[in-house]
Amino acid sequence: MSVSEEYFALIPLPAAHVRAWGESVVVYDERCGETHVLQPPLIDIFQALQEGPMTPATLFEYLEQRYDATEGDLEDAMQAGLNQLRQHDLIRVSPESRDA
Repeated sequence: MSVSEEYFALIPLPAAHVRAWGESVVVYDERCGETHVLQPPLIDIFQALQEGPMTPATLFEYLEQRYDATEGDLEDAMQAGLNQLRQHDLIRVSPESRDA
């Protein structure tokens, strides 16, 4: 796992704009009017970041507790999930940790 000290944080979202829908999570982004349907493991990444900003290493540890996958597969899935959340503009790089 490559080490990065940057923290990722979700953009502020009203609680009413995030809903469980079957095995998915639906997120409405009022800034652009888009609705995003999140599937596992993206849901786990999203839920982890709802707790506060995380480094990739901390997020990897969180996912490692939930999935039985090789380190490489899990890291690839995490990076793909972070990229998807970035593409949807649902996360940002945060200079602060959740402990700050």
